[in-house]
Amino acid sequence: MLRRRVLSSLLALSLLSGCASTSGAAPSGTTVTESPTANAPVPFRVERSGKGRPVVFIPGLASSGEVWNETVAHLGGQYDSHVLTLAGFAGQPAISAPFFETQRRAVAAYLREQGLEKPILVGHSLGGVLALAVAADVPERVGGVVVVDSLPFLPAGMYPGATVESSRPYADQMRTQMRTQSVAQRNEMQRRTMRRYITDASRQDVAFRWGNQSDTDTVAQAMYELMTTDLRPELPRITAPTLVLGSWIALKGQMPRETVEAVYKGQYATLRTARVVMHDTARHFIMWDDPEGFFRELDGFLGAHAPVARVEPRP
Repeated sequence: MLRRRVLSSLLALSLLSGCASTSGAAPSGTTVTESPTANAPVPFRVERSGKGRPVVFIPGLASSGEVWNETVAHLGGQYDSHVLTLAGFAGQPAISAPFFETQRRAVAAYLREQGLEKPILVGHSLGGVLALAVAADVPERVGGVVVVDSLPFLPAGMYPGATVESSRPYADQMRTQMRTQSVAQRNEMQRRTMRRYITDASRQDVAFRWGNQSDTDTVAQAMYELMTTDLRPELPRITAPTLVLGSWIALKGQMPRETVEAVYKGQYATLRTARVVMHDTARHFIMWDDPEGFFRELDGFLGAHAPVARVEPRP
């Protein structure tokens, strides 16, 4: 029963994982890439700013890319920042299913088309899973991965023997429930979840607004696909250094820190380049709850894995 309650909490966490954003316009000097035509939406919107080593930021479920505004501002224009907002989320036009496979192919294509040299992929929750998938698909193009509070296969976080097939009925039930909820039911669920997984009350209010501006069918389909995507067999293909930032404090009283940390380390065991760091005070939105701690980890990772300058031999 305890495991079932904790799994429900983690699923609620995943539902929340992108339903929040900071408000405000794109930073000065930002280039915005939109869909080429109103009738042919692209899988994501991109805001690009700064110069230097490319860093691609991917938000979570139902989230606007503005969730990374403070992080981009912290980098101070010293990096070539590409901030995505995925289709169907936070007011972006929706695309047809499948959601996850379309996104992973599109992100890999974007890295190639933009000629990005060994970018760092930074993803939160669903965005973290997407960053892992891209790093596995095109390992030669990715220079590093930062995963913010996400697992390669969420159901196995509570049930070690879970498989895609055993998870599919529950995922389908959840997708149906999300699509058929009344507005009042959906609002109440979002309010309860946000209070638990976002510390700041003002951010909870903004989260509620952004979640309501996301396409319900897209969010439900994306959640279904997240619950039925197991990236663990693909992790050995990733060659880029990887930083995994985990959070457990929202589960305090239900599961001890040691157990949550063991789940994280177990799921990333086959990714030999991974370093797992558990956060002891921040909730799911680590970059919001403890920006100084998050920036410290991110800065350390970016600095440690900066590209080596090529020295030309003297004639």
